[in-house]
Amino acid sequence: MDIELLHRQMREIEDRFLIIENERGRRLERLHGLERKAEGFASDMETCSKAIEFVEKVASEERSNIKRRAEELISGCLHKVFDDTYGIEFEYCMKRARTSVEVYCLIRCEDGLVVRRGIDGIGGGVADAISLPLKLIVLLNDNALDRVLVIDEPGKHLSSEHVPLFAEFLRDVAKKLDVQIIMSSHHTCMDKYADSINEVRLEGSRSIVERVK
Repeated sequence: MDIELLHRQMREIEDRFLIIENERGRRLERLHGLERKAEGFASDMETCSKAIEFVEKVASEERSNIKRRAEELISGCLHKVFDDTYGIEFEYCMKRARTSVEVYCLIRCEDGLVVRRGIDGIGGGVADAISLPLKLIVLLNDNALDRVLVIDEPGKHLSSEHVPLFAEFLRDVAKKLDVQIIMSSHHTCMDKYADSINEVRLEGSRSIVERVK
C-alpha cells in the first residue's frame, strides 16, 4: 500500500470520526435539553401538587366553616323554638364522585340519650324550623342572588305555642344577617314581629291588597 493511499484512508477515518463526534455532541445536547425539560416538568408537577394540596386544604377549611355556621344557624332556630331538645348535624360524603351533604336531626331524649335521624324521620314542625334556615344559608352563599327571601307560610306545621318563637327568630336573624324576608302567613300572632303587613282578601273574583302596618 502506497503512502498516498494510506493518508487518504486516514483522512477518511478522521472525517468519519469528526462526523460521529459531531453527531454525538448534538445527541448529548438534545439529551441534556430533555433532562432540563424533565427537571422543569418535575418541578412544575411538584408545584402543581403543592397547589392542589393547598386548594384542597382551603376547600376543606371552607367546607368546615360553612358546616359550622350552618349548624349554628339551624340549631339556633331549633333551640329558640324547642329549647335544646333538637339539634342539627351535617355530614359530608361522596356520591357518584361528587361531594354530597347529609342532614341529620339530633333528638335529645329524657334519659340524656341523643338519637340521630334523617330529615325524613322527623315531624313537620321540626322540619319547618330546619328548612327555613337552610334556605337562608343557600341565599347567603350565592353572590348572584339578592339578599331577599320570599317564602310561603313558614312554620305552617308548627303548633300555635311555637309559632311566636319561630316568628321572633325570623325577625332577629333577618336583622342580624341583613336579609329581607317576604312571606305569606295565616298566623296572626306573627304580626307584631313584622316591619310591615299587607292584607290580601278576595272580593268577588279580585284579590284586594291593603297595607295594614
